[in-house]
Amino acid sequence: MTIVHGVPLSPFVRKVILVLEAKGVEYTVNPVTPMNKPEGFEKISPLGKIPAIEDDMVTLADSSVICEYLDQRYPENSIYPEGLVERTQARWLEEYADTAVIGVAGPIFFERIVRTKMMGQEADEARVQKVISEELPKVYGYLNEQLGDTGFLIGDNLTTADFAVGTNLINAMYAGVDVDATRWPKLAAYKDRLFATELFRNRMAKDKAMMGA
Repeated sequence: MTIVHGVPLSPFVRKVILVLEAKGVEYTVNPVTPMNKPEGFEKISPLGKIPAIEDDMVTLADSSVICEYLDQRYPENSIYPEGLVERTQARWLEEYADTAVIGVAGPIFFERIVRTKMMGQEADEARVQKVISEELPKVYGYLNEQLGDTGFLIGDNLTTADFAVGTNLINAMYAGVDVDATRWPKLAAYKDRLFATELFRNRMAKDKAMMGA
């Protein structure tokens, strides 16, 4: 049994969980948070970050490393395209999501969900509005340019790029920031296609149950 260390509302943790669910791998979750790490957690995750996983073969940290390991160990329903160019594009968009997309979705989700609902504090709405007005348009604009009118980020199959981008779009939406279809029509249509898949529908239903929505 694979153990996932981390809370599923974390986009990095959710990305790994989506991969496990896409491949039909059984797992359990140990709900560790960076703010409440158990003693000795650094032995599992040397940088003290989530997610980390343990199974009968390895102990690993870092979501991208974990995803690559899972794909190689469970090659059915690969999360990487076969072609060299397409595979490279998927890896790049995963990295873009893990750096730039979370750079805008993360602060919004933290202020409006984590700080208010989990920490019982007041959100820094000025920070949120600054991200929405100054930073988010560049990121969503770039994603909009990468998309066609059909399919997903790389062709017609879900890849690690979709898991990485999608999980951040989820958190932004939970915090009240959806994709503006008038400004980014391809991204908005892509989000709808992505969220309509059984994999994302089921995961979001479990999120909402966790948040008591």
